Amino acid sequence: MERRETAEAFALDFDAPGFLDDPYPHYHALREHDPVFLSPWGDWYLSRHADVAGVLTGRSFCRESPKGANPISKDDRAQTPIDRMLSQWMVFIDPPAHTRVRRLVGHAFTPRLIAAMRPEIEAMADWLLEEALDGADFDLIRDFAYPFPVMVVSRILGVPEEDYEKLRDLSGQLTAALDTGAAAQLATGIDATEALTAYMAELVGECRRRPRGDLLSEIVSGGEAAALSEEALLANCVFLLWAGHETTKNLIGNGVLALARNPQELERLVEEPGLIVPAVDELLRFESPIQKIGRWAAEDVEIGGKAIPKHSYVVSLFGAANRDPARYPSPDRLDIARNNGASLAFGKGTHHCLGYGLAKLEGEIAIARLLAKTARIEVKTDRPRWQANTSVRGLESLPLSLLPS
Repeated sequence: MERRETAEAFALDFDAPGFLDDPYPHYHALREHDPVFLSPWGDWYLSRHADVAGVLTGRSFCRESPKGANPISKDDRAQTPIDRMLSQWMVFIDPPAHTRVRRLVGHAFTPRLIAAMRPEIEAMADWLLEEALDGADFDLIRDFAYPFPVMVVSRILGVPEEDYEKLRDLSGQLTAALDTGAAAQLATGIDATEALTAYMAELVGECRRRPRGDLLSEIVSGGEAAALSEEALLANCVFLLWAGHETTKNLIGNGVLALARNPQELERLVEEPGLIVPAVDELLRFESPIQKIGRWAAEDVEIGGKAIPKHSYVVSLFGAANRDPARYPSPDRLDIARNNGASLAFGKGTHHCLGYGLAKLEGEIAIARLLAKTARIEVKTDRPRWQANTSVRGLESLPLSLLPS
């Protein structure tokens, strides 16, 4: 078999058996055989760390489609409410609009303010774990990894506690609709989008009438808010809710599974709890919650000796870049004390994740608190269920057996 055929067969068939369970052999094959790959459907895929970092920080690439295409699926179907909302999200727009939105919400994610939230976040984690561990069955995703970041981001936004579960379910339906062509999931996602937008419109209205000192109140009263349309404002409020828990949920779930599958590193972390900060960095590299993200070439550009025409769609494979042996020695080995610098898990450059500091803090607290309450973690299934989404990597379920400490 020719080298190019090997790359296509093993690295770019996202529907290949076992791909969701372990995409990394596919990424390694692609990087070895064709690291700047032009797919049969016309998109370019990058699997080397240096190439991905270059695209994320380079001025030759943009997030907004020059063709007016859907920011997620990039197809020509009629725009749905999901598409219209996504096109307003800060993660899918370029400066100066991106700068305005980022500035509007950025003051809530400063290192000082995030550090000040630690006691409250720790209390939330402890309460949830006590509740969950009282039951006979413990599913990490259902009982802890999902509700925990929902509670945190809802608290920051000023969402009433009684609405946490409803918003969690709606956000889950939106996630399921992304990166899918299934009509049923798309229809459910559209309903969830409309419900989330309506909910945020009501909450924003309340904040305008009676400011409460939460993030939403500050957003709607900020000077930058006047420069946004109501549609853009509501879309980005939904984005804050969705992004504020989806990535963190997957960081916690993916991270605990990786530790359970690497018992020596798990034992090392239990014995040396001070390693939790580099451990979370390593877990983000090892099982990146975001696996791929696209950019548009704003001009003709060359990558790896290949000419990429203007207006081409270029997909950066975070999961591949974070396992690139040219950047990370022995990349398939989990090493919680690894010291190779920050990974690309939260992106890089202008669109670097605004809430990365909060997500890392939540991950550190969640995993540390879980390990403090158990002497042993055992996964109760040989094949955990991964979300059917090749852009967002996360578990649907992770039943665990825990031996109390």
